[in-house]
Amino acid sequence: MAWPFIVLLFVCPALLLAQNPGTAAQDTTQKLKIETAQQVEGFSRNGHESRKLSGNVRLRQENTLVYCDTAIIDDYTNNAVLRGNVVLEQSDSVKVFADSAVYLAAIKTSDLFGNVVLVNGVQELFTDKLRYDMANKIATYHQGATMTNGKSQLVSRHGYYFVQKKEIYFKGDVLVTDPEFTMRTDTMQFNTETQTVGFLAPTLISQRKSKIYTEGGFYDIENQFAEFDKNPQYEKDGQKGKAKKMRYSGSTKEYTLEGDAYIDDRDKGQKVQADVVRFNSETDATVLKGNAHFQDSTRDITGAEIRYNSKVKDFQLLGRGRLVDPPNIIEADSLNFNDELGSGLALGSVIFQDTVNNYTILSYRMDYNKKTEYLNAFGGFGSDGVAGRPMMKNLMEGDTLFMSADTLISYKPDSASTNRLLIAHRDVRIFKSDLQAVCDSLSFSSVDSIFWFFKLDSIQQPLLWSDTTQFSGDTIRLLLKNNKIDRLWLTKNAFVINSEEGILFNQIKGRNITTTFRDNEAKEMFVEGNAQAVYYALDDKGAYVGLNETACSEMRMFFDKKKIELIKFYAEPAGTFTPMSKAGKENKPLDGFFWEQKRRPRNMGDLLKQKITIR
Repeated sequence: MAWPFIVLLFVCPALLLAQNPGTAAQDTTQKLKIETAQQVEGFSRNGHESRKLSGNVRLRQENTLVYCDTAIIDDYTNNAVLRGNVVLEQSDSVKVFADSAVYLAAIKTSDLFGNVVLVNGVQELFTDKLRYDMANKIATYHQGATMTNGKSQLVSRHGYYFVQKKEIYFKGDVLVTDPEFTMRTDTMQFNTETQTVGFLAPTLISQRKSKIYTEGGFYDIENQFAEFDKNPQYEKDGQKGKAKKMRYSGSTKEYTLEGDAYIDDRDKGQKVQADVVRFNSETDATVLKGNAHFQDSTRDITGAEIRYNSKVKDFQLLGRGRLVDPPNIIEADSLNFNDELGSGLALGSVIFQDTVNNYTILSYRMDYNKKTEYLNAFGGFGSDGVAGRPMMKNLMEGDTLFMSADTLISYKPDSASTNRLLIAHRDVRIFKSDLQAVCDSLSFSSVDSIFWFFKLDSIQQPLLWSDTTQFSGDTIRLLLKNNKIDRLWLTKNAFVINSEEGILFNQIKGRNITTTFRDNEAKEMFVEGNAQAVYYALDDKGAYVGLNETACSEMRMFFDKKKIELIKFYAEPAGTFTPMSKAGKENKPLDGFFWEQKRRPRNMGDLLKQKITIR
């Protein structure tokens, strides 16, 4: 009966080792020691003494425990062949299960075969063949394996598991499947302690209608943080993006693209470029920093920094930026705009261009609404800031009309209207090479192309100058046709003064005066209501002949080459002619005469000077 021998084996396994002469030359501290077995049989093979252990076999080498159903140990080499329910266990919770194994005690390495399972914490590695170096705690396989980590599963052809370093390298047809994503690559690193995946080769990650491609980077599973730093690209819901580096934070739901970042969203018709792009999938907030460029089907936005939120449809430009929103173009130091409301606010050296009507407004601040086409500009462009004045530039027949005021307002009376109104309020000044004007306030309608000039008080009437002629009245209307002056109405206290040298003045006065122009020159003038005229007749050589003074109810004057060619008087005219020898060299002013030159803008700079009062 064998059972007394088996009992002895359980009681004193060291005695069996001492009686084996084939192990005398071995270092017993490194030997594979037998701790338990139900049966031990000795035999000789290849000139070596060997033993066969059966039933609940347990062996130990330092901190490594070996379990199996059957073990054959070569007493000379101390190597063992293990069969049936093989288990290798180290004190650090690493366990390896297999159907069979070859244990090389001298080098502390084991080759395991058939249904091999390596367990380390929550990680489980399944393969048919595995080599495990117990001394260095390195497991390798080359015939394919599957590793599970919670709900995730990884398959690869080759693997290198550095247990002490807590790192695994997978190589060859690596496939990771997870409820949240699928990943394919050739080479990948995984740290079991930090739960970090390292991408060491071209990698494709697929996740809910999105794909990410990278050739390097890492993913922190526990903190849901990823960084892709070699040629990263992605596709999602018709959107494509690329950059030198990409990051994703699962805790904040924020994506970051760094270095030549580019996004093309075909479904939304949007393109984005910047040095850095940040997007939050929960808030739908996007930030573009550095050489930022946003483009969609209607707009093109560039600037130092662009922020927009597709959920609330809100845009912000921080730092100098430019918005091209046909037919308008806006440049400013900062710009806020809400698509849903259609309203915006531009601040700091604002440039607003209307490319259809060929005008530009310069200001410090501009409030505007795209839906109603309303804008309100005030403050000065550039260093003047709030203390300055807004200015409008309008291209007219190859020349530019400049206009400034304390406030410039433009809007449509209603959304269905094609009419656009322009309001200039307080201290309005206009400069054009052949036309200048000042008034308290002004309005212009695109329907009839008429400027209305309004007075401040009885002293500071609106004034208009053309060449050597000054026009004034309580109200002035100016009609443009094809960007040229067509007609001029002076209403109440109308006065027209002309002088070549500023000493003697031709004067026309009435309740109302209507002047018709052709090619920007006065051709006809109709004076109604207490019409009066004082003008100096000239001979063919341009010398003064005498002074004509006429008064009547109405008169009509015709001009040729800026000179009076014909006058028609109505309703009992009364007039006198005085030769120059008697008229003298002093001006003969009509009541209310004034010749104003202080307020006349001589250049664009005069539009921005401090307000000048007269008389």
